[in-house]
Amino acid sequence: MLGGLAMDVTMPVVETPELLEKLDKGIDDMENGRVTPHEETMRILMQRYNDHVSQNS
Repeated sequence: MLGGLAMDVTMPVVETPELLEKLDKGIDDMENGRVTPHEETMRILMQRYNDHVSQNS
């Protein structure tokens, strides 16, 4: 309880098969070392974006 207020929050359960399959694949990729560091991912995305912009200008 904060400042005399009590909050009851209920989160809905998401049971979308596609979402659960993607989460399962992501967990499997992480457990098996098939991940790209954030810095490398950002470098790849920026390069692809720049290539796309230069091709479409």
